[in-house]
Amino acid sequence: MKNFTLFLFVVFHISLAQAQYKPVIFDYNKSLFDEGNPLPAETFFMLQGEVPADVDLVSASLLAKDGEELLYKGVWKRAAGDQGNTFQIPVSYRLRSNDEYSFRINYFKEVDQESSNKFQEQLHGYLDGYIDQTIQIEKNRIRLNEPVSRIMDNLNDIVNRSSAYYDNKSNITFQGFSDLVKKSLQNIRNTPLSEGRFTVFKRKDDSNRDVKIKYAQDQITQLKELVKSEVNTLTSTNLLTVYDSKYISKYATEKVNKPLTVNVGYGATYLSGDINSFSYDSAPYVGIAFPLGNGAFNSKFISRTTLSAGVFLGNFRNAEDQRITGPVVGLPIYAALGYPIFEFVRLNAGATLLQNSAAAPDGLNFQQVTVRPFVGISADINLWIGLGRNRRMK
Repeated sequence: MKNFTLFLFVVFHISLAQAQYKPVIFDYNKSLFDEGNPLPAETFFMLQGEVPADVDLVSASLLAKDGEELLYKGVWKRAAGDQGNTFQIPVSYRLRSNDEYSFRINYFKEVDQESSNKFQEQLHGYLDGYIDQTIQIEKNRIRLNEPVSRIMDNLNDIVNRSSAYYDNKSNITFQGFSDLVKKSLQNIRNTPLSEGRFTVFKRKDDSNRDVKIKYAQDQITQLKELVKSEVNTLTSTNLLTVYDSKYISKYATEKVNKPLTVNVGYGATYLSGDINSFSYDSAPYVGIAFPLGNGAFNSKFISRTTLSAGVFLGNFRNAEDQRITGPVVGLPIYAALGYPIFEFVRLNAGATLLQNSAAAPDGLNFQQVTVRPFVGISADINLWIGLGRNRRMK
């Protein structure tokens, strides 16, 4: 009982250790990870580094090798009362083995009220300017120079680009302008400026043209105010801005060695006959198995399913007691898909290449080769070449 309890204790702690994030130390001065060693591949890791006391937030952006595509972004935020000098950012993204990635690490400080107001005014100015360029007042209508969908995209892009170097402590992100803005644009586009429409609002001294222009300008002003009110949900927060940034280009990952998996098992092959009376034979087999996917990136089902190929270690006998061999190697050859039913035990199903030795006594004769189904059960044996993981750096 003691030994069994000890066994459970060891298994529990091994599982716990595997579930933890591997620490990776970032050296700010050298712009290196783990003293220049490659980053861990096919596992999550914890990015750690030093941070000044006046920095409130650190973001780490994992980018593709060329630095263009954002793959993952993690953030560390200083908790209230925290005076520490270390940040920790869990990177829940598995890097591919023997590859390269780029990183951008930004350090944020709090923005004072004057700078926050200036940023808000600047952003409002960009949005107003774009709306003025996009909407044109004509004789009897208001014309949009671009489709509504493109205007919405461009407005969102202005906000996102302007706030690229800002963040906040409240986890508030700009989700894009609402359907209210979209509806307002559609209404402006569909509103005619016909003379009869404004007769009731016209004063003696007003011309029809003046009334139309005033009405159109009021519609545009309402749109601008709506746009500003929605973007103010972002600018009215406790803004932080980037005061320092580190860019690490094309940093290498470790090379993960994969085991060579050998299947050793026993299977039965159908030879002839129908469901009521059929002939089959069985023999042990051995082969090489390859997973259909990588467990770090593919689903559990795909990564545990294998494609294997090999030979049976004995020939078969059919119902007429004829010896059934296989082409090329003189033994039945098989190919199969397999899936584990226990930790190291795999169920295989596939096909065998067979040849009747009596029909082809002189060797290979493809006209006599037949394909027959088989099922089997096998054990996996993983053969490792070398120890641990190879590391490389350019």
